[in-house]
Amino acid sequence: MGEEVGGRLRRLRAERGLTQRELAEPHYTAAYVSSVETGARTPSGDALRHFATRLGVDTGELLGVTSPRDDVRLDLDIAAAASDLLAGYGSVPKMRRLARRAEGIGRTRQAGLAWLWLARFTEGGTRPRLVAAAETALIDDIPPYRELAAALRANLLLSLDEPHHAMHLLRSALDASLAGHPHPVLLLTLHAYLAEGRLRLGETAQAAHHASEALRLARGGEEILAELAENQRRLTEAYLAEGRVTDAVAAVSVLHDLLHERALRPVLARCLFARALARRAEDLDGALADLRASRAAAPDHAVTLELADVCRELGRLDDVATLLAEAAEGIPTDSPLSASLKFQQGSLALARGDLEAAEAGFTHAIDVATLRDARGVLAASVDKAGELLRDQGRPEEAADLLRRGLLLLGAEEDVPK
Repeated sequence: MGEEVGGRLRRLRAERGLTQRELAEPHYTAAYVSSVETGARTPSGDALRHFATRLGVDTGELLGVTSPRDDVRLDLDIAAAASDLLAGYGSVPKMRRLARRAEGIGRTRQAGLAWLWLARFTEGGTRPRLVAAAETALIDDIPPYRELAAALRANLLLSLDEPHHAMHLLRSALDASLAGHPHPVLLLTLHAYLAEGRLRLGETAQAAHHASEALRLARGGEEILAELAENQRRLTEAYLAEGRVTDAVAAVSVLHDLLHERALRPVLARCLFARALARRAEDLDGALADLRASRAAAPDHAVTLELADVCRELGRLDDVATLLAEAAEGIPTDSPLSASLKFQQGSLALARGDLEAAEAGFTHAIDVATLRDARGVLAASVDKAGELLRDQGRPEEAADLLRRGLLLLGAEEDVPK
């Protein structure tokens, strides 16, 4: 036992950057700590309590044993670190320590959840390793937890521009969940990621279906979720204080569900965008509401441009001008969205009756769309510019523009004039 305790003591001390002397003081010596870490001596109960206090852990963690109460405390610590991450306080080192701590005492579920949180808030080459760590920790767990790791793997694939593989993982997980373990937060997660993936593939109708399902399952916006989570944390603490550990276990599980739902807010904003695209044909006001909500939840230039277009169709031209001015400040010139911006500026000028500015806007949009390979915007700009020229009695210029547009879109050189 002494060797096992010594190994845990050495690991925890190293994680916190403490020397043996710093851990020992003021009641013990560095030599005593060294003898415990090598397994030469078994620490007394007083020494265990001293080391645990200095390391900020329970004595059970040093001994490799925990009680249900300790497990709830670990869950609360993970929840607190997750709340800090959601608030932008940067608790990545803290969450990493909690993941290692959970692994050290054999609590694979808590370790997996901690790795999931780290993967959500990590970019670059480290993220795939964190997702893999979560998958490994949760591989033998019950489906709702195991499939959460699969959902994050799919989200990683989406970020790596592999939507087809991601869709297969998500669809398989959704089918399995609906068949046997329809956990609400898992279903919400899977539908939300499916909506985002379908949107990337240009499958608007399917994206809107999954988006509607995700939004139906969502419990509210950021503020209400934060309030519910805080209430649930306090309820868990109260149950622990009253010795109602079984109730505390159930309460902390709900707390984690609420935090996972809060983490989905940016994806749910994309769900609002997907639903708006489908609603435009028959419900402009509904699309307007969805786009405004999406933009408020997670600002996005594509959403701003779509919102401007809907406002133009509704005749709210001052709103359009404001939105396009904001987009012009934020969209880089080398972005494909810059072509959409020029097209929208031309459309606004046309709606205001400024034909000269409209023609210049559509012409500029054609040039930018050609450079950025934005074929949809290119086709729309050629169509609008040609229509504008014909309406002004300039049919030959319109025909030349149409021929140029067709060539840019890949038509054969013998397109008739």
